[in-house]
Formats: sequence, structure tokens, C-alpha cells
Amino acid sequence: MRLALLIVLTLLANTASVAGGQPGQLAPDERLIDSLVKNPPHLSAKRRLPPEYKIGRCLFEVKGKRLIDGLCAYEISKGGEFEINGPRQVYSGTDYPTPDCYCAEISTDYSVQVEHELLEGGSTGPGWQAFWNGEKEATHDQAFLGPVTKQGACFSNSETKICLWKQ
Repeated sequence: MRLALLIVLTLLANTASVAGGQPGQLAPDERLIDSLVKNPPHLSAKRRLPPEYKIGRCLFEVKGKRLIDGLCAYEISKGGEFEINGPRQVYSGTDYPTPDCYCAEISTDYSVQVEHELLEGGSTGPGWQAFWNGEKEATHDQAFLGPVTKQGACFSNSETKICLWKQ
């Protein structure tokens, strides 16, 4: 996924010269994105989030490694499915202009989705499953964490633990 970020930044740098900038110079939006990647903002009560997100407390561990522990941004869908983002995540349309294609989205922290399990044929089952982005720079939560069991505010299996406490 670092390669994907490098490709996006290269494409953005190349468009600067097409848009009238000097080769090697970044356009204003590109400078903003470069700055966000190098030093993403910290989550706080004063930080603006997309309207569907709220601030909570989260815990996310994979194979004993704690990746999110404390403030997080979250979104809960109908039916209890949810997404959590680490405290240094950035959002298109809020932190930087919405790109023309998803290929120009950026990610600066871990993200996790917990959703109803999918059964053969596409219907949802009674259980839960989890996915994450695998590394901070990845923009898709495609890395399968497996089926998870709900206990209180947490969902877990032998490899992962995901907790969300609303504030």
C-alpha cells in the first residue's frame, strides 16, 4: 500500500506540471496532502470530522500488538455494523479536497470494520466478521480478520480484539 501512496503522489506531482506548475513543484492541494501524510492531525473534540463520524474510545489489537488504544473516530450503521479509525486518520472532503477518483484517497492510520457475516448467496448471518486496512497507508479495509464474537463492547477471536465505547 505504500507503493499505492507513492504512485498517487507521483501522479499528483505530474499533474502539477500539466496544470502550469514547474516540474517537481507541488500544487497547493498536493502540498496539503503531502503535509497531512507527513504529520496527520490528532483527534480531539475540536477537530472537525465528516458528519457521519463521532468520537469514542477504541481498542484494536492484532496478534497481541495494540494498534489503536484511546480516542478514535467511529461510524455505526443500522444493524450494529461499525467502522473505527485511529486518532490520526484523515478524511477526504474534510481534511483535504475530495479527489476525482478513489485512487487518490489517502489514509494515515489504522481502520477496522465489523459487520454481519455473509452467508453463501449474499445474505447476512447471525455472526460477525471483521476486516482492517492492514497498514496505516492502505485505504481499503480488505484484510480479513475472521469471524469475531461479541462480548460487551468488544468483538474478538484468537488473533484480534476490537472494542468501541461511545462517549
